[in-house]
Order: sequence, then structure tokens, then C-alpha cells
Amino acid sequence: MFVDQLKKAFGFGPQVTAEEEIQQFINGLRSMSNEDIGIILAVATVVRVNLEDQNHLPMGIYSNCELPPPQVLTNKMVDMAKVARHFDRLGQTTDAVATVAVLNTLRCLNAGELRPLGRGIWTELVRGIPDVEKALLEGEQNKGEPFPKRVWSEYTMIPAGLEPCGMAQKPIQGAAQGVVQNTVQDPAEKPTQKTPRKSNSKIPSSGRVRKKSIWPKTPKNPPNA
Repeated sequence: MFVDQLKKAFGFGPQVTAEEEIQQFINGLRSMSNEDIGIILAVATVVRVNLEDQNHLPMGIYSNCELPPPQVLTNKMVDMAKVARHFDRLGQTTDAVATVAVLNTLRCLNAGELRPLGRGIWTELVRGIPDVEKALLEGEQNKGEPFPKRVWSEYTMIPAGLEPCGMAQKPIQGAAQGVVQNTVQDPAEKPTQKTPRKSNSKIPSSGRVRKKSIWPKTPKNPPNA
């Protein structure tokens, strides 16, 4: 029963307008704790970096002021929607929601009238930044291998044009020369001083049951819808 409610809250229900669907997603994020948002943002960063590394998305799409032509980006979003549905069918709700976070971000970048909703998404996602490091450490422990270095250096990145109100732009260490990335803090160096407790990264259920995430490698070829 709860899984059905969760899917509806994050836009996996019946077809609605883009504005309604994104607003549902924002409402779902608002119901989550900062720690749980950190898990979603961590997985979303892994998903985005994998998509860029596999050439499903242009490299550095969040920091690029020049987006691909709308039709090209639309095709990329169709593929991402297939990936989200694929994760959903596998019962990987965290991975599905994180993929939708990237998908909805791209939708808002691709349409000027959706930019205010995009800022709403990132107003919620930035709440989780202080908890991303812990989620990534646990994810690496569960996977038994490190995430790409870009995941660690870019999890504070906010897409250009979707900065929450009052958030300034600051250069990030390691960013490409001349590129300004949006962030709320300087990215932390990957910590080595302590070993985290073993734990699975999961999706929240109103502070009770959570759904396991397997920290996916995004499918190289988007699955069929």
C-alpha cells in the first residue's frame, strides 16, 4: 500500500500535466527528512555521472549554460524516463526516484516556463547536501568499490539557472577552467579518517520502512518502455 502512495507522490501515477507531475515530485521531496534527501541526491549524482560518462547526456550538462537543442534533449529525457520505469519495475524505488530527480531537472532546464518549478526541486535537494557524504560512503561499502571521482566532486553542483533564491555562484575546486558551478559549499575531499557503519541506502517511508537502493550503474542501452 505504501509503495503505491510513494509512487503517486513522486509522479509515478496516472498521466498529468508536466507542471502537476513536477509539483507532485516537489511535494514528495518536501515530505522527506534531510538525511533521506541526501540519499536521493547521492544516487541522483551517481546516475547523472554514469549517464554523462556513457554519452547518454552531454558532459557537464548541469554547469553548461548552452543546452543541446530542445528536440535532442527531449529524446534524452525519453530515454531517462525508460530507465526510471526500468528501476521501478525492478523494485528499486530509490534509484527510480533519483533518476526522476535528474529527469525533472532536465525538463525544467528545457522549458523556460518550468524553471520556477526547477528551483523548487533544488530548494529541496540542497537540504540533503550535508548528508550526501555519508550516503556515498555507505554506498561504496555496499558495492565494494569506489564511485567515480566526479561523483565526489560534483554532488554539491546545482544546475545553472535553477539556483534557489538567494544562492550565489562560487567556483568549485577541480572545475574546468572558466566554468562556474553553483554550490552551497566547497566540495569535501573524500574522507579517509573513519569507517562508516554498515548500512543500506534506502528510500524513506514516512520515517519507517525504506526501500533498498543498489547504487546502480545506469543501463548502457535504455530499456524498452
